Amino acid sequence: VEAGGVVSSTEGSLGYESGSTGVATVTGSGSQWNNSDQLVVGYKGTGTLNVEAGGVVSNSWGYIGRYSGSTGEATVTGSGSQWNNSEQLYVGRSGSGTLNVEAGGVVANTTGYIGYYSGSTGIATVTGSGSQWNNSIYLIVGNSGSGTLNVTNGGVVSNTNGYIGTYSGSTGIATVTGSGSQWNNAGKLYVAHSGSGTLNVEAGGVVSNTYGYIGSSSGSTGVATVTGSGS
Repeated sequence: VEAGGVVSSTEGSLGYESGSTGVATVTGSGSQWNNSDQLVVGYKGTGTLNVEAGGVVSNSWGYIGRYSGSTGEATVTGSGSQWNNSEQLYVGRSGSGTLNVEAGGVVANTTGYIGYYSGSTGIATVTGSGSQWNNSIYLIVGNSGSGTLNVTNGGVVSNTNGYIGTYSGSTGIATVTGSGSQWNNAGKLYVAHSGSGTLNVEAGGVVSNTYGYIGSSSGSTGVATVTGSGS
């Protein structure tokens, strides 16, 4: 979808059946892919979504790696590039999901999940000045699966409550590194709610919250490390 082109649909899926591969690129100012319902990047197969150079994608629920065995990767890069989810965004719901927000790209949703179900794997990286992942409700890094959040080189992540390693058996790792890199929790931050959680704040990165918990429930394991000038 290029040079101001517009695509509209109810539901969008990239890599629908097992063994399939789907790629969609939305690039250039005014270019849009508007889904009135969900968008799935890697339904049962392999899906890739690229939003570039001011392109805009919108939908209700967003999934990257929806079902077991699926693989999805979404990259939102460049000033003005947006992926707007009016509902939740799953990075690795039951499969493997990767989210890259780069070079001034912006992703928005209500609650964000990285590694939702047991056996899932999710990795989200927000990097570069102006790059943002805005969660209007919660951000959960390792819900029941394995989740990794990297905020680097001036990227910014925001939400109300944040969780790293939510349920028993989950694993969450969050790293905020580099000057200008921020993870802003308007409410609480749990480093291991009932699972295993690790928070690394390095090289001038900043994490903020109201209340902070490290290993909040019986059986949880939490580690937080803050190191480097300005961190």
